[in-house]
Amino acid sequence: MSTTVPPGEEPSFGGYRVIAKLRSGPITDLYRAEQTELGRLVFIKALGRGILPSSPFAAALEREARLLTELDHPGVIRVLDFVRGDRSMWLVLEHVDGWPLDEVVARKGKLAPQAAVAIAQSVAEALEHAHGRGVIHRDVQPHNILVAKSGAVKLVNFAAATDERLPTAPELLEGSSGFGTPAYMSPEQLLGEPEDARSDLYSLGIVLYEMLTGKRPFDAGDDRPTRGRHDSMAPPSRAVPEIPASLDRAVRRCLAKLPSDRFATAAELRRDLSTEFAEVAGAPADVISAELVRLGLVPSTDGAKKDVARPSLIRKKPLTVGTAVRGYVVALLLIVAGGAAIERTSIARRGDGTRSGAGRLDLVPSNAGYLRVAVDPWANVVVDGVQVETTPFAHSIPLTPGVHYVRLEHPKAPVERRTVTLSPGETVLLAVKMDLPRPQVVRPENSASPSLTDPSTP
Repeated sequence: MSTTVPPGEEPSFGGYRVIAKLRSGPITDLYRAEQTELGRLVFIKALGRGILPSSPFAAALEREARLLTELDHPGVIRVLDFVRGDRSMWLVLEHVDGWPLDEVVARKGKLAPQAAVAIAQSVAEALEHAHGRGVIHRDVQPHNILVAKSGAVKLVNFAAATDERLPTAPELLEGSSGFGTPAYMSPEQLLGEPEDARSDLYSLGIVLYEMLTGKRPFDAGDDRPTRGRHDSMAPPSRAVPEIPASLDRAVRRCLAKLPSDRFATAAELRRDLSTEFAEVAGAPADVISAELVRLGLVPSTDGAKKDVARPSLIRKKPLTVGTAVRGYVVALLLIVAGGAAIERTSIARRGDGTRSGAGRLDLVPSNAGYLRVAVDPWANVVVDGVQVETTPFAHSIPLTPGVHYVRLEHPKAPVERRTVTLSPGETVLLAVKMDLPRPQVVRPENSASPSLTDPSTP
């Protein structure tokens, strides 16, 4: 929340007029200011009073400036200038006319699912850009995500970020508990283990969960950050039943305890979230601006189009897992018995009602791609959370074009996970050898060793 600076106590930033103080931290303060010569609004992030540019902690502000200079993406706040004086140092950042995401969510307690997905998709795009340049944000949380009146989304506050090209920053930065915010930290970050891009995706998963439900998945509080990490997480659809099953799966995958079980990259998460807009008219920015109108943050003529209909991720005819499996068995029988002609007849009978959608596995979709699975020795095949077959089998599984997540399960082997991307008409072969333990041969005590020349030796 902004506060007015008392007259005569305004800090001096050459060429800028301070309008209000937005935030105060142990190292830096954030101001809204006007660049007097150009008459434009900016943010100024400056060292707090009593901290000189010669302080070791001042190097963190210069480090953030250098890091932001290396990034150039509409979803990442831009640095406009960096000024160092004898007794002061500050960053000039682009101004965003909007609110931190936590203030947006607090308006109604939660967001509409389509708006939450649009914001998460925008943040994932920004992280994709940063990760591609070796930058890990390490503090993805609602207060560090700005939502503009136009529907644009900006990732801000890279004070805790790591960059493989720059020296490590001092330990104390923007909070009393060190880097990041405990309630949004990944398990490896809480334990002090090495972090990578998947740590940011875990934090984004918590943000997405909170946008959808109005609460965090692990209700442990900031002061006890590790407690909830060992508890089972209720899926967001338990609090909001209209959330599609596919979105449930995406959130759960972000919040997997092991980094290897999460999305491998921000690009993979972005692509997964983009499928939620397959049946939604309008770009993510339009969806977000429409949500701001619904929340009463902006009038319909300011930052949001009147003719943008409020989209929905909810399908009119959701398909249960049992129904999907039964449909798949029927589809396979049709393919074996009648070939392509019967398959086309089946599609015609289903008509326009058979479309790709959240929470269901379309098993005879139009413009399908095909997946063939070969497993040694055998496994249960789970596609997008739906068990469709047990190998070995030679049938091609028709799937909607796009990204699909395959899980192979054998009772005596670790689960194998694969991600496949299908194009219309394409056939992908997935060949996997399960890691089964080798049987141990136990010989009787004092028994003679078998002889290679003894014909009685088996």
